[in-house]
Amino acid sequence: MSAEATSKSHPRPRRTQAERSLETRTKVCEATLQALIDVGYEQISTTLIAQKAQVSRGALTHQFPARNDMLVAAFQLLVSEWRDGYPFGSDPEREQLTVDELIDALWDNIFSDPRYIAAMELMLAARQDNDLGHALRDILVTWIGNRDKITVRLVGGDVDDDEAGLKVQLHLSILRGIAMHQSFDSDPDTARKLIELWKRIARNA
Repeated sequence: MSAEATSKSHPRPRRTQAERSLETRTKVCEATLQALIDVGYEQISTTLIAQKAQVSRGALTHQFPARNDMLVAAFQLLVSEWRDGYPFGSDPEREQLTVDELIDALWDNIFSDPRYIAAMELMLAARQDNDLGHALRDILVTWIGNRDKITVRLVGGDVDDDEAGLKVQLHLSILRGIAMHQSFDSDPDTARKLIELWKRIARNA
């Protein structure tokens, strides 16, 4: 039986309203992150996001009545990906990383992603004393606490050791700076050179 005949005899089940709603929300969140990369927090608009998501304004506002709702949901989506992905989704009881492996994993899976620039735009917005700032800070506080503990454990450290926690903060700060530098450096090799230099320094720290 041909693929066409099979398709006709076994039509795809219609998606539920919940599935369609989730698809729209995900598209809008991804479009919000891309808009933050392209124009920054100050210039972002619901019109631009609707265009990038290829959804109508009505569909967009049905899911997210206000611009801030989209920004918070987009940040939550990104943080959820970090939490569940590598290396943070790993079980420290089963997998341990060297400092070199940790730095590479953080860079390859989080900081080198262009969407990290979108995250930085939202982190800066979190400083504001308004509803958006408070909502973003709530996400950040929960995420940072979990992130730092699992990172310390992944390299075999003690979560109660203040210096181990500071070393994690230092790795993240260096990688954050390299990510920002990469966003405007015309030489695509600079970031990797900086990563390799930091790994050499970190081995002796």
